[in-house]
Amino acid sequence: MKTAPVPANEHKRLKTLHEYGILDTIQEADFEDITRIAAEVCRTPISLVSIIDAHRQCFKSRHGLITSETSRDFAFCAHAISNPEEVFIIPDTSKDERFHDNPFVTGEPHVAFYAGIPLVNPEGYALGTLCVWDIVPKNLDESQVTTLQSLARQVVCQLELKRKIKELNAQQAELKRAYEDLDKFASIASHDLKSPLNNIISLTHLLQEGYGGTLNEEGNEYIQYLNDSSYQLSEMVTGILKYSRSSQMITDQKEDIGIYSIIEEVTELLHVPANATIMFDREDKHIHTSRIALKQILMNLLGNAIKYNDKPKIIILIEVHEDKTKHTFEIKDNGYGIAEADTARIFELFERVDSKDKSDNSQGIGLSIVKRLVEKMGGEIKVHSVPGAGTTFTFTVPK
Repeated sequence: MKTAPVPANEHKRLKTLHEYGILDTIQEADFEDITRIAAEVCRTPISLVSIIDAHRQCFKSRHGLITSETSRDFAFCAHAISNPEEVFIIPDTSKDERFHDNPFVTGEPHVAFYAGIPLVNPEGYALGTLCVWDIVPKNLDESQVTTLQSLARQVVCQLELKRKIKELNAQQAELKRAYEDLDKFASIASHDLKSPLNNIISLTHLLQEGYGGTLNEEGNEYIQYLNDSSYQLSEMVTGILKYSRSSQMITDQKEDIGIYSIIEEVTELLHVPANATIMFDREDKHIHTSRIALKQILMNLLGNAIKYNDKPKIIILIEVHEDKTKHTFEIKDNGYGIAEADTARIFELFERVDSKDKSDNSQGIGLSIVKRLVEKMGGEIKVHSVPGAGTTFTFTVPK
């Protein structure tokens, strides 16, 4: 008996093989189907998906054989992977010097015929074979060989799919850990930054109250600058924390919501000024989605429609349409409008556009949260604006 030569790329082949995570795993229907079909097509009692490890061959699927693994020294498949591009066929093992005294030939299961197709992955490494055995000498016709090659390609496809799933699961776990670390950092940073900021804000108020009368106009301006800057930084820290947690909004916890009812809730929370009119259909249509996420979206968009408006009479129109797959919300206002060059970046974190309101301390976080929530709900958001005439935000919520 001759042992198979070790492939020249053995180190890299084994490293790649272990990335699939298929050794010592349970039998799976996808592979079982393939070995059953292979045995039927080739009319053999045994068919295997054999994976060649460093010192053993493991059977990912076995049809007609009880054994789950053998020594690599006895493996026919170890010879097959030496020539990955070729079909490896032994019509009569008793007449082949490499196998005539192999324990599988002289003893159970008394292999007299072997045919193996190397399982070559996209990087060119032969991971093992799809093989068939018989207890009598024979050969395969061209159609059987072609079918066996096709089935071998399907085995490789299954292996690649499982490899990708394994990689994605690992990435998902890593992202989850990173997100948890980021969220923890954001919470700590928010608390540790806001405490001294609140102290600064309190101290500036005390300075203004206690010493404002003794300072000249320039001194009072400096205190006011310090106060305004502290407020802005405090709002930014709050915004960062909200953004870091926005994807944690419970978008998976859905319920039936009355659209009219939730708009009423939002307008009450916004304390809509007397010169503003929000118009919407009073018919209480229903939508099945996350109440928290939808409320946050409407709060931001309606709040902006009121805030960024220079008209004596603020008019906001909310329209909701639906088709078989989604609800579409349109929020139109008659405010400042947004320059066309700015509409592409308003949803980016910390991006701000020029505002006519010089007291505007927004940090460019609200719309990025809105976009994140809409997309997490499975929808999309768009904006259309005419400078000086108003802006329309349109977002969808899948049914």
